[in-house]
Amino acid sequence: MTRPRTVLPPVESRLTGAAHPRNQLKRQLKKELATLTAPDTAAMRPSLWLSVTAAPFVLHVAVRDDTTLEDVDAFLREVWMECCGHLSLFEFRQKNERSVLYLADPEEEEDEFELRDAYFPDMTDEEWLKMNVQVRANAPLQKPLTVTVREAMDGVPDLRYEYDMGTTTRCVLKVEAELTLPWPEGRTVRLLARNARPDWVCRECGEAATKLCIMGECWDDGYAKFCAKHARTHSRKVHPREGGDSWMIAPLSNSPRDPCCGYFEHPGSEKEYVW
Repeated sequence: MTRPRTVLPPVESRLTGAAHPRNQLKRQLKKELATLTAPDTAAMRPSLWLSVTAAPFVLHVAVRDDTTLEDVDAFLREVWMECCGHLSLFEFRQKNERSVLYLADPEEEEDEFELRDAYFPDMTDEEWLKMNVQVRANAPLQKPLTVTVREAMDGVPDLRYEYDMGTTTRCVLKVEAELTLPWPEGRTVRLLARNARPDWVCRECGEAATKLCIMGECWDDGYAKFCAKHARTHSRKVHPREGGDSWMIAPLSNSPRDPCCGYFEHPGSEKEYVW
């Protein structure tokens, strides 16, 4: 079996098409952003430059100052995640601080004393408030996805994003810089750069891999990637009890969602975010 050391692929600019080594990316992208010309219909707006990382995959994204987490969620679903309309969330979590969850449908915090009267009617106000402070300190605060990215990331080192609460795919968002950029009407998220496709190799022969096995035991193995030749025979050889069928083999995608839940990449999914 061939199991090569993972080498992080370069990152390809969607502004110029150039590929940059990761240790040079920020400097190169800053130069490219400085040369952006604004169309007559574009307005200059305060913006945030975000990185979204799920190694070895990475996106660099610009968002307007009024872009919401809902906008970023739609972008991540379109470009990286969407398979079956699963739930998703953003989370701020840090030691010794109350965590915050950003959800499509957050629960409203109930009236403190209505909850006490319903479940602990014999408790005094003082006893209930003391217990409630401890409970709330350990329970995440829930907020809606309509919160802006700027508000959610103000003063925090990063936000975590999760898609699908069953076979979960996770990534981390960080603010790389604050900018002023031209924004055409109606645009709130812009893809600046994306990692080149990793140079996966076939675990059987070391040739370039284009397919992967989605079966659990191979998935757990962590490197069930194959060239076209070995992909054709893998299912019959390794999974005969499950039928050895071709549906067990899927195309490799440039996404951290592989191989969850039958995900496959949609050509042109990033198109509306590149201009």
